[in-house]
Amino acid sequence: MLNRKLRLKSHSSFSGRKLSGVSLIEVLVSIVIASIGLLALAGVNASSVRYTKMSQYRGTATQLATDIGERMRANKAGAANYALVTDFAGQAALPGAAAVLCNSYGVTCTAAQLAAWDLQTWQVVVRDQLPEGSAYIVYQNVQSAADVWLVWRDPAVASADDAPTTASECPGALSVAADPSVRCSYFRINL
Repeated sequence: MLNRKLRLKSHSSFSGRKLSGVSLIEVLVSIVIASIGLLALAGVNASSVRYTKMSQYRGTATQLATDIGERMRANKAGAANYALVTDFAGQAALPGAAAVLCNSYGVTCTAAQLAAWDLQTWQVVVRDQLPEGSAYIVYQNVQSAADVWLVWRDPAVASADDAPTTASECPGALSVAADPSVRCSYFRINL
């Protein structure tokens, strides 16, 4: 009986040592798995921030397109003068001031002068609210409409994997096909 108790005691102390080594390995494996999970979570968080910012830029572009659309509707006689066909690099600097300031009391502007003033002030707002913001506007006389592209440089694009398909987003005349960080939003404005 005594021999049997000694055997059980020695057997249980041996299995306790074996289990403590196994539990150490289990803890190390769980730390590795938790680390991989935390790295994946950090990547998802970074993508979430990037896509939130991209969504914010697109929302701003929508508001800016609505703004120029309302300006064009208010000045239908001068709608053809809202065309803006300068390429992206050509819009790097802010446009010069309009010849006539149509926002002063008592100043009477023609439809073309009002369009020039509207376009100049609107371009300043575009540049201010979008990173390197630019615009491309083509007036469609037959349809009484305008095709508007709002263009900006996306600061979050770090590699070719993040690059959009610029061929489908931007018109060729903007000359941005070789630059993957440039984003475009297209709007059709019916006048």
